[in-house]
Amino acid sequence: MILSTKIQLFSLACAIGLVYWFFQSSSAIPSVKWNTECDATTTTTHNSNSKVPFIDLNQNTASQQQQTNNTYKDHILILTPFKQSVQFIDQFFDNVNRLTYPHNLISLGFLVSDSTDGTIEKLRDKAAQANRLEEWRRFEKISIFQKDFKFELASNEDRHAFEVQVKRRNIMAKSRNTLLSSALTDLHDWVLWLDSDVVDYPDTILEELISLDKDIIVPNCYWHSYNEEGGYDKNNWQETEESWDFQKTLSPEDVLVEGYPEVVTHRKLMIDMRNENGQTDLFYSVPLDGVGGTCTMVRANIHRDGAVFPPFPFQHQVETEGLAKMAKSLGYEVWGLPNYLVYHYI
Repeated sequence: MILSTKIQLFSLACAIGLVYWFFQSSSAIPSVKWNTECDATTTTTHNSNSKVPFIDLNQNTASQQQQTNNTYKDHILILTPFKQSVQFIDQFFDNVNRLTYPHNLISLGFLVSDSTDGTIEKLRDKAAQANRLEEWRRFEKISIFQKDFKFELASNEDRHAFEVQVKRRNIMAKSRNTLLSSALTDLHDWVLWLDSDVVDYPDTILEELISLDKDIIVPNCYWHSYNEEGGYDKNNWQETEESWDFQKTLSPEDVLVEGYPEVVTHRKLMIDMRNENGQTDLFYSVPLDGVGGTCTMVRANIHRDGAVFPPFPFQHQVETEGLAKMAKSLGYEVWGLPNYLVYHYI
């Protein structure tokens, strides 16, 4: 009886010890949280001895990045909103894969909204393919976000109709702001806003735009076919004396849009400045007051300082043109390249 009791006590002690060891050991095991919206996992390790990260944003100046040893240092975040755009995805990745800027210094961020044509599935497939390329061709990071705004138009042609522009640009501003706030980190020195339907641009565009060391710089966005071409992005412009006088007649809530006979703004569009006055230098730059978003390079600190895409009237502008107005109000400069062309799908 005494031996049996000793055995029972020994077994109980072993069981208690085993339970104690299990709970003590489990505290060192990383917890894994499954993201129900995708097949990726997020692993979080809780360690009381881990250091609190310190980031000196004073060092994030995005100065001219061509160094004396002919290497690059600036990180670029390419941001692209997608909506019902599955037909452009293959070409988009063909173009970014050809970029000559080091891919380990490039991150890609996409926001898919209100799409039923397989855009998000196609994007995830192409991103997975890109991550399987040779190491030197892989991008630093590819992020895909989804946010629907419940805004639909009957057809692609309707998106350019004058009467829907303010509402459409309001939604586009929210889309860009959502993407920016989700993707921008302290790693990035520059943000290139690149539309999904910009189908042709130089492979050297990143290093060329950065080398100009402008706060905001935009190429001239044209369209072309096999035998003709013309200006596309009318949102890159300069104010004139006539445009300033016209704005004095407006109410604060009035929003101006370019390229419509319903409202003549009297501004000078950059699409009309190509080779102006015999000026053919590829990198000839002009000051601008408004920009579009087809292909726009922005110093990341400008966004960090508060220049975003207003979905409300800001100096009679919303979205990308509002961004330019906001950046200038913060003391930054906005520039355009009339002779440096990128091409948009038509």
